[in-house]
Amino acid sequence: MERYITSVSEEPEETYLARLVADKPWWQVIGAAVLDMGRIKVRDLLKHRLIIAKLSQSEIKNPGARLWATLQSHTVQECQLVRYQRKLDPQFFWKDENSVWSVKEDLVQDLAPEICDLNKDSEKIPPSETIKRYEFITFHQSYGYEEFVEGIRPVMGEDEEGGIQYRIEPGIFKKICQRAEKDPTNDYAIFIDEINRGNISKIFGELITLVETDKRIGAKNQLKVRLPYSKQEFGVPANLSIIGTMNTADRSIAFIDIALRRRFQFKEMMPNLDLVEENIGGVNVRSLLDKINRRIEFLYDRDHMIGHSYFLDCTTLEDLRDVFLQNVIPLLQEYFYGDWEKICLVLGCGANGNGGATKNQHPLVNAEELIEKDILGFDHLDFDDCCRYEVHPDFSKATGEKLKNYLTAIYQPHAKSADTQEG
Repeated sequence: MERYITSVSEEPEETYLARLVADKPWWQVIGAAVLDMGRIKVRDLLKHRLIIAKLSQSEIKNPGARLWATLQSHTVQECQLVRYQRKLDPQFFWKDENSVWSVKEDLVQDLAPEICDLNKDSEKIPPSETIKRYEFITFHQSYGYEEFVEGIRPVMGEDEEGGIQYRIEPGIFKKICQRAEKDPTNDYAIFIDEINRGNISKIFGELITLVETDKRIGAKNQLKVRLPYSKQEFGVPANLSIIGTMNTADRSIAFIDIALRRRFQFKEMMPNLDLVEENIGGVNVRSLLDKINRRIEFLYDRDHMIGHSYFLDCTTLEDLRDVFLQNVIPLLQEYFYGDWEKICLVLGCGANGNGGATKNQHPLVNAEELIEKDILGFDHLDFDDCCRYEVHPDFSKATGEKLKNYLTAIYQPHAKSADTQEG
């Protein structure tokens, strides 16, 4: 992640202002500009550094109309010179008889303090700042091209009649590509969590070809496409990394788009024991996690190993106990579809199927034998005796040395039972 973060001591004003207003709505940017200039006319407002910075990232063809619409829609209701049918909140602009615009500073302080903050931040470039050159998103079944690349979005009450306007808005991928293309000396990235859960053809569209390294801007086989909404030519810069994550235990990986498989390198990220605290209250957490995962691999497969992230914040034995109660044991129940004998094997309980626990004197799972005569009232040839399993009540409330014994018993060798000891 450090590769995509920069601490700067000095930054060009143009770059700084562009970052400052990138995610700000127009009413905030215009409000900060008017607050800075005092009393202005719209033609003068177009020359303000914040407006210039915002327009440099916009595809608006008539910026004057945008300024007029925003000023009027956020004008205070009492202003008789602005008869705009659909006023929007917050309302803080004022227009006088000479068509000079200003802001009601008392209203701005109360209703939109972020405008004051933006104006203050724009006055001076900070001496040092951390610049984040990455974005993070999560794919899901409803995620589409409009959110990722670009789409048409309705905007209420920003035209002169107070009706609906439709604007072409860039998506998160297009925005990070534009940033990366303007800053070729630095690396950028977009992290896509659950990348296998999205409809790749629906999300990437024609851009699935552009992500290939040899099709990037400046590469040997550079390729650009004309986007369907904005009609702009678009390419993916070479300094943008696209990093997707997925869970191998999720069976939807089996249906991952072949086009995605061909264009991405796949790197397996197995549980990293080095990231886990080695000793917590006398329990070797690394050995604990390693032993559990080896048993899961033997009984199920390696794709269902327990991740190290569950244990990263553990500092006490009680933290470990809660992780097992709230995360590990429920996950094992899901993995093995309620087959408690296998769950017992993973946790080192070793229930023998007849209600007894072999060797382990501190089992996390308690197995109670159920006898059909006790349940049905008589013996029945069609039913064998079975067990009822539950998390051991003593483990759920154990602390100190007793809790340590429960946890160490998961991975430490158990003493042989009396009938198997050598003479």
